[in-house]
Amino acid sequence: MSEAASYRVSRLKILMASSVANLAAPLLTVITGPLLARALGPDGRGTAAALLAPLALGGMIFTLGVPEALTYFVASGKLAGRGTRKIACGAGLICAMAGCVTLFFLAPRLFRGQTETIAAFDLLLLSLPATLVFAAFRGAAQGRQLFRIINRERVFSAVLRVAFIAALVRVHALTPVVAVWATILSGIIGSVFLLPALRDRSAAISRLDVGAFSSYAGSAALANLGGLLVIRLDQVLMVSLTSRSELAFYAVAASLAELPLAVVSACRDLAFSVAAERDDPWVIARFCRLTLLAMTATCLAGGLATPFALPLLFGKDFSPACGMAEILLMGTVARAVTAVIGAGLMTAGRSHWIRSGIQLGGAAFTALLVFALVPRWGGLGAALATALTYAGLAAASLFVFVRATGVTARQCLRPALADIQELRSAAILGFSRKA
Repeated sequence: MSEAASYRVSRLKILMASSVANLAAPLLTVITGPLLARALGPDGRGTAAALLAPLALGGMIFTLGVPEALTYFVASGKLAGRGTRKIACGAGLICAMAGCVTLFFLAPRLFRGQTETIAAFDLLLLSLPATLVFAAFRGAAQGRQLFRIINRERVFSAVLRVAFIAALVRVHALTPVVAVWATILSGIIGSVFLLPALRDRSAAISRLDVGAFSSYAGSAALANLGGLLVIRLDQVLMVSLTSRSELAFYAVAASLAELPLAVVSACRDLAFSVAAERDDPWVIARFCRLTLLAMTATCLAGGLATPFALPLLFGKDFSPACGMAEILLMGTVARAVTAVIGAGLMTAGRSHWIRSGIQLGGAAFTALLVFALVPRWGGLGAALATALTYAGLAAASLFVFVRATGVTARQCLRPALADIQELRSAAILGFSRKA
């Protein structure tokens, strides 16, 4: 087997393994969700969600772009050895301090008059430093393309969470606060798998520009904030614009439409690290074509199966969610293009700042469409607003990428025979015991 062919097979194995690992958490939620609901009841489950949601959101926002910056600078050879460990630990702790202080002062506003809940939340904040430092470690591991370690961490954390909650239910020791601690600690314990990723014996590189690192992290942080708003803003705004039943239908549809994104996440992460390492925009174009092919086939199959699968899983009462899910699946295809091309913009000079502006603009566009469409069409209007936003983000990201790199839109979107053959090989690897 030639070196190029061997590399392609290795890359396909990484994609398949990463896709499975990314699916572990949402699939295992199917188990933990009913367990929590039955053990805690509606009020207890709501309390657990209220405690966990700010921590989870804070854990994403207060990374402040450090993991992405570490991935880029490690992959591009601008950071290595002991310097990686110092930056990961130091920047992770700085992010944690910012997150802890902010959430500590927000707690009284989040939990008005709930003294016990505020006290429990303040204790839970003690977990944030470990969470954010490990997030930095994960970025460094991705930069070194240690995806096997990252996949093990993701799967083990998800399995450990199920085991913790099942054991606590078994001994009748599950409370809302305990459930949140079990969720957080399973993630932290699982992250121990990342420690070997920092055993980089190469010499520390001293040419790292701290200002460039901070600038890159800042742009990534803004892009992440915009991406989170695009993903979550629709449901937040729907609370005051439509009925609770419409919101419930839309939440179910959104959860189903997000399942194919496990493959997108795997493609984006691998494309980002490889493109940063090689400084080659053609890598992004190839990954974009592969992702577009895979998502089109997956979402088409999902759309055809939705009218049968959704009522079977959630009951006939949730049948109105079928149309919403089908629209959102179409938007998922465009979202896949945005994710991979966005990874390319993060490796194309100063274009990473433009990516941030695109994501923040997408959040504003989502809000406008939700206000315009939801009052009249409810969940269907929200689904249409989200799908249109993803289409707009994909078009804008592609336009900037083409201008920045010289790669044509056709080369990013039009699949070649080799791409189809590569996807076929990926499917064979996915079912092969040897893979």
